[in-house]
Amino acid sequence: MSKLTDAVLALAEPVAAQQGCEIWDVEYVKEAGGRYLRVYIDKPDGVTIEDCEAMSRAINSPFDELD
Repeated sequence: MSKLTDAVLALAEPVAAQQGCEIWDVEYVKEAGGRYLRVYIDKPDGVTIEDCEAMSRAINSPFDELD
């Protein structure tokens, strides 16, 4: 992992735990002329779109602070 993905993972893991999820992977890739940061989550019973939305909202503030 890169320093960026390591930093994102460190910030996202406790947030994911609060949401009842775990981090599966973090990637920062260049696609279609842009760069994308993806945080993959998982739960024992599977992940819903609501889980993705809740996680996205929950990590927004810590990521803004990292920026």
